[in-house]
Amino acid sequence: MKMMNMSIKKAGKIICIILIITAAIIAAVFLNRTVIQSVRPYILLPDYSKPSSGSLYDSKYGIEFVREGRRIKAYSAPGEVIWELPGEVKAQDCILADIDHDKEEELLVLCWRRGRFGKHRPTWVKHDELKWSQHIFIYEIEDSVIRPKWMASDIGMEAVSWECSDGVLSIEDTKGEESKWVWRSWGLERL
Repeated sequence: MKMMNMSIKKAGKIICIILIITAAIIAAVFLNRTVIQSVRPYILLPDYSKPSSGSLYDSKYGIEFVREGRRIKAYSAPGEVIWELPGEVKAQDCILADIDHDKEEELLVLCWRRGRFGKHRPTWVKHDELKWSQHIFIYEIEDSVIRPKWMASDIGMEAVSWECSDGVLSIEDTKGEESKWVWRSWGLERL
């Protein structure tokens, strides 16, 4: 009888331990999901922002723009890297188009970076956000030199895809809505 009582006590302890471990696992999974959802915009990019891969070729200057994951590099004809997207910027897509109607193609990059403004923010903004935000960066290509032309603040939409035709940039968002943008004297303006 004494042996049976000890076995029951031991089994009771084992069951308690199993219940505590199970409850801890359930709590950890729940907390993990809750925490991940609240910190996700600070750590991960949205699911709809899948990067494209491939390459674009600027025949005028013999530059190949190669997209690999979230990186973009420009190679000159002999294959040397002459430019790459800054490391803190994550590319979603890029296109070559004459957005400013100067008869020269520019490199347009749909990208992500932490914060809404970057280094240069409005005077009334003391601290930039830490979340990822979506931007459009436009780079000029001249004499095989690639330099920033216009770097948008947070575009304020969830762009999934885009294309440029006759200097009009069409952007589709996650809701399937399309917006049209054109270059005005300084920057893109929504039509």
